Amino acid sequence: MILALTSALALISEPVACELTPLGEELEARGPAGFTVECPAGHADAAAIQSAAETAIAAMDLPVPEQHRRGRNFPPRFETSDALVVEPAGGAWRAAPGQALVRAVPVFPVRAAERGAVHMLCALAFRPDAAGTDTDPAASCISNVSNSLVERWQNDAMMRAGAVWRFAPVNVQYCLDEQVMVTAALIDGATGRPEALPPAPDPALLANLCEAG
Repeated sequence: MILALTSALALISEPVACELTPLGEELEARGPAGFTVECPAGHADAAAIQSAAETAIAAMDLPVPEQHRRGRNFPPRFETSDALVVEPAGGAWRAAPGQALVRAVPVFPVRAAERGAVHMLCALAFRPDAAGTDTDPAASCISNVSNSLVERWQNDAMMRAGAVWRFAPVNVQYCLDEQVMVTAALIDGATGRPEALPPAPDPALLANLCEAG
C-alpha cells in the first residue's frame, strides 16, 4: 500500500501534456486566433490541470497583429504548437515556462539574397510578459557572407518576426534563448534546378543573448 501511494503521488507531481488545437483560417499566413486545449481526463488531478491550461490559453495575447509586406519582403509565416505542458508548482498547476506556442519564421530578406546570402542563422532572447509576448526581443544574425548590411537586414527581419511569437503565459520572469535558421534556395537560371548551397554558419558562433544581458 505504501508503494502504491508513493507511485500515485509521483504521477500526480509530473508535468502533463495537453493537446492544443489552433483556431482560425490561413494559420500559416495569419497565425491562430486562439486555441482550444484538452488535457488528459484520466489524471487524478484532471479538473485542476484542465483549469490551469484553459487559464493560460485565455491569458495569451491572441490573435497576433496582422502582418504586412514591407517593400519586397513578405511577412513572416506562422507555426503553431500542438501541445501545452502543465506542471505542478506550489501546490497548484500552471503552464510550464518557456513554451513557444506560436512561432513566426521570417521570409529570407530579398536584399540579403542579392548580396550573396543564402543562410540566415539567428539568436534571439525572449523575456515574455504575463500575456506571453515580448514585442522587443533581442536578435543577432549571422550568414554565409560577412556584410554589415546583410546582418542588419536579417536582424530586422528576425526581430519583426520575433515580436509576434506567443508563449504560454506564466507569472514568472525568465529569459529564453532561441535559435532560428532560414535558408534561401539557389536556382540555376539555365536549368531551373536547385544549386548546391555553401556551408551554413556554425551555431556555436552565435552569442547567448540572455547571458549577454
